[in-house]
Amino acid sequence: MLDNITPVIKNLIILNVIVFIGAGFIAPGLSDDLTLWFYANPKFQFWQVLTHMFMHGGVMHIVFNMYALIIFGPPIERWMGTNKFLFFYFASGLGAYLLTTGIDFIEYQRVLAELSSSGYSAKEMEEIIFTPNRGTNLWQGMVGASGCIFGVLAGFAYLFPNVKLQILFIPYPIAAKWLIGAYVLYETLSTFGIISIQDNVGHAAHLGGAIVGFIMVWYWKRNDMDHYRID
Repeated sequence: MLDNITPVIKNLIILNVIVFIGAGFIAPGLSDDLTLWFYANPKFQFWQVLTHMFMHGGVMHIVFNMYALIIFGPPIERWMGTNKFLFFYFASGLGAYLLTTGIDFIEYQRVLAELSSSGYSAKEMEEIIFTPNRGTNLWQGMVGASGCIFGVLAGFAYLFPNVKLQILFIPYPIAAKWLIGAYVLYETLSTFGIISIQDNVGHAAHLGGAIVGFIMVWYWKRNDMDHYRID
């Protein structure tokens, strides 16, 4: 499996591991600067839109993301070429950021309106919104390559829909289009609060990454990207 890794996949894994070790163990003081915060949060910095894609909340978080990248990334990188794949990967991560921020913005405006009508000052509202456990989730930071990974998953399901995938505890293989499609459906329902199974998971980021990844692969495939692939 490891000898099947393509160039961009290999470098992305190395970068993710370096950042995980560096921010987690060598210089943990950098974590807040690399984590992505809501744009109105005093902790927000513009570079976090990129750096959060290399941050992870724990060992299992990075292991699952990098494992998925190793399994599903190489076929897509070979199909679209290294430069295109790099663009595709970060565009999926940007899609995750935009959808998450858009949903958070709606919540932010709602909370502001409620607090303002109750007579709170601007400083008091900021403290309430961005202080942990004061009634909103807007104080939480966003970390992980999951948005990028979901773009890869969606692209794989579109390009190779009938590839059989074997997962733990299910004794028979399932076609990629059904397995990944069910996963994206779950993230969609979770994003809009229709179901609630996992807390502290960026469902909107997963969905945003999947949407952008699917659209890009659909567009390139439709326009026969094999004729103008850039390696």
